[in-house]
Amino acid sequence: MPLHYVIITRTDDTPDSALVPYLANVGATLEPYRGRLLAFGQPQRLEGTGKLTRTAILEFPSEDASRGWYESAAYQELAAWRIETMGGPVEFNLVSGMAA
Repeated sequence: MPLHYVIITRTDDTPDSALVPYLANVGATLEPYRGRLLAFGQPQRLEGTGKLTRTAILEFPSEDASRGWYESAAYQELAAWRIETMGGPVEFNLVSGMAA
């Protein structure tokens, strides 16, 4: 079964220091779904247009696990705080990995 990835992209200017409660607690919401953070930082664009300020890549063992994490009460509580604090767009996209 291929792994699944959640790709998170931000276009806002919210400093990471304003998101400390979110960043400090989001890892614990991944654990029950065997999710893990693979990458987080300011992307270096190779092609395309548009402003991206931060990108994160999360890995999950299945689509059900990735959706379970995103829809979980624990994550949605953090997401509500994030949305209220940032007021800017964040995109969450789910993509399937390639079968081995």
